Amino acid sequence: MQFFFIVLIICLVLFLYRLYHLANDDFVLAKKNIELEEIFNASIIISIISLVFARLVYVIFYPKEVFMSVLGFILFPYFPGLSLVGGLVGGSIALYAYARYKKFPIGRVFDFFSLSFLFILPVGLIGFFILSGEFTIGGLIKLILFTAALVIANIYLYPKASALEIKDGTISILFLIFFSAIMLLTNAIDNPGLNSFINHKENFVLISMLIVGVILLVKQEITTRIPLSNAK
Repeated sequence: MQFFFIVLIICLVLFLYRLYHLANDDFVLAKKNIELEEIFNASIIISIISLVFARLVYVIFYPKEVFMSVLGFILFPYFPGLSLVGGLVGGSIALYAYARYKKFPIGRVFDFFSLSFLFILPVGLIGFFILSGEFTIGGLIKLILFTAALVIANIYLYPKASALEIKDGTISILFLIFFSAIMLLTNAIDNPGLNSFINHKENFVLISMLIVGVILLVKQEITTRIPLSNAK
């Protein structure tokens, strides 16, 4: 199971690599005198908090006696169990709090972190499939959809965000919506039936994330259109 830890390290390196290329010489960050070192420090802190939340949520949703000890909780390479959803939620909360404290442009920073996280999702899924042997139809669809989302985000959305054609934060909101929808869809494919849905406790978190994402997107659209209507 130590190989899962190696996959996590690879994903972290790729995440930092992608984040570096997004944040390096970004004119919005430069305008606010935000150095690349500050973004790097934030990414390390957020990554650690995400890992803690990923473990904590997994232990809460899928408790085992071995997790109740300190060593059992900390040594996740030997006693595996991490929640991708928990890591995303915990990381998002931590990033929002950190960005507000440091007075970062929250929408811009969230977009960069979302694109970087999307960049490593296919790699993490492939590593999980190879090491666990749990290759399912839902897992294959998940890999295809996340890869397609990665291509669309980098070819279409990111250039528009760089040119300020779409509002900062739009990419991260769309990521939240599509991540939740894809996870719910593939969970339903692999575990059909109402009882299976209820037993998979992360589904309730995903539904909440989907609702929040839709609300944020609607709010974003409203705040974008009001100035346009006033200008007319």
